[in-house]
Amino acid sequence: MKMIDATSTCLICQESVTMKVNPQDYAQWKAGELIQIAMPYLSSGEREFLISGFCEACFDAMFGEDEASID
Repeated sequence: MKMIDATSTCLICQESVTMKVNPQDYAQWKAGELIQIAMPYLSSGEREFLISGFCEACFDAMFGEDEASID
C-alpha cells in the first residue's frame, strides 16, 4: 500500500497536522465512502481532522467529553 503525507493546518490554532494516507483511500472517501471504512488505519482524531479541519486538541476543547449539566 503506497502511503503519502497529507498535511493541513488546524482552522483554530493554526497547528500543522501531517498524517500518512493511501491516495486511493482518500479518493474513495471524497467520492462518498464513509471515512471510517475508507481509512480505518487513521485514529478517530485524524479522521475528524480531515472531516472538520480541527486538530484533536481544538476539537476536544470545543466539544470535550465533559458535558455541563443544565439545572
